[in-house]
Amino acid sequence: MEKASVFLKRIMLGILLAVLLVTLGLILREGMTARSYLAALALGALWCVGLFWLLRRGALDPPPRAALRAMLLCLVLNGLWVSLVRIEPFSDYAEYWDVARALADGRAVPDAWYVAMYPHILGTATVLSLPIRLFGAKLSVVTAFNTLLTTLSCGLVWLLGRELLSRRAAYVAALLWAVAPCKLMLGSLVFSEPIYTFLILLFFWLFLRLERRMRRGSLWAACGMAALGLLLAAIQIVRPIASILLIAVALWLLFLRGREAKNARRWLTWLITFAAMLGLFRAALTLWNGHVERVLDQEIATVPWYNIYVGLNGETGGRYTDADMDLLTAYLKQGLTADEAQRHMIPHIKERLSSGLDYKKLLAEKLFAFLGADQLGGYTYRFTRPERFVKICMVLCNVFYYGVYLAGIAGILRMLRRRTLSPGLLLPLFFLGLTLAHMLVEVADRYHYSLIPLLIIFAVLGLTGEERRNP
Repeated sequence: MEKASVFLKRIMLGILLAVLLVTLGLILREGMTARSYLAALALGALWCVGLFWLLRRGALDPPPRAALRAMLLCLVLNGLWVSLVRIEPFSDYAEYWDVARALADGRAVPDAWYVAMYPHILGTATVLSLPIRLFGAKLSVVTAFNTLLTTLSCGLVWLLGRELLSRRAAYVAALLWAVAPCKLMLGSLVFSEPIYTFLILLFFWLFLRLERRMRRGSLWAACGMAALGLLLAAIQIVRPIASILLIAVALWLLFLRGREAKNARRWLTWLITFAAMLGLFRAALTLWNGHVERVLDQEIATVPWYNIYVGLNGETGGRYTDADMDLLTAYLKQGLTADEAQRHMIPHIKERLSSGLDYKKLLAEKLFAFLGADQLGGYTYRFTRPERFVKICMVLCNVFYYGVYLAGIAGILRMLRRRTLSPGLLLPLFFLGLTLAHMLVEVADRYHYSLIPLLIIFAVLGLTGEERRNP
């Protein structure tokens, strides 16, 4: 089983590495016409090499209370940015803001038909309504909440780095997350990414801690692992991607545990635990969906057929377009429910599939849109700030991202060469799973936000080579 698990691990990491290298090729191709990408890539490589040199010389050794220092840096930087650079909600961000205020005030949810299409809007708005109830309906309340969540995420990056790598690597990873410019700039928005990214990192850390105790035969750890189904439900409520985490857990359980998979008693324990986790996940979602339908007073959509339809739009590279949304809303105007309107998109999906799509071109465009750049933090300010400010912010975001990206490739290569098997493989499994999922559905560069802290962990492994042998 050990050899088989190592072989399957290398297949999985090999696929992930291929995806990252293909994306790198797309970045270089894009840079032939938009030279800013090449400049950002070169500067990213430069700071990456500089950090590698510093680490080789023994720099950045963790000081006392290293995690608190990194979190304080994150808090100060993000707090200063969101207090100085503000932006009024627009588009989907305005939808989150309006729904959150309505919930805080006890009013009817505005645009209930749209929220029924995307129930996770109500999930995010419900979370955001809590600080609004306490401190008032001011944008600064939401941006302060974003800052708190990103700071807590910094602490979780430290904890994950310490579990999987080393104390020094954990400190470097936490510092990189603290100074990540795109995360800092996006903190001025009203959106879901800081919430579900924090929850995903919390899930990974708890899973690693509980799995280690389960190996020692702890019944309480098994109960805690099962209870993670509730955390997965919370992720799904805010952003419907928890199924990718469940699939990652199932794949790790079946194929990547090495000699652990030979123990029949542990197999039984894991099967019961996973079944309980799945049961709690489904039960919590059933209760939540009932709550959403009562709040909206209408049936909600179950399968996002519209997003699959958008993901097959060869003209936009799988990204949003008003024409696609107009088609969906046309069905709603006929008096259909959100779920019925979504199901009416199925024939249109079939039509696009049979329309002679250039799948190679479409997938390349979607892959670049998803992983090829991280400039949204600056681009978000295009309506409210001078053009030069926007361009500088976009370049800063890409320079940081490309440095982490290149180091992340080195980290995946290190993982690929080593025979180590651990539950830490859930991180690359989720990274690959989310990427592949967006090759099917609608894509946008904002959707890779939750992958940035994982890429940072891969990058620090690539820079330091420090990996815990028995996490």
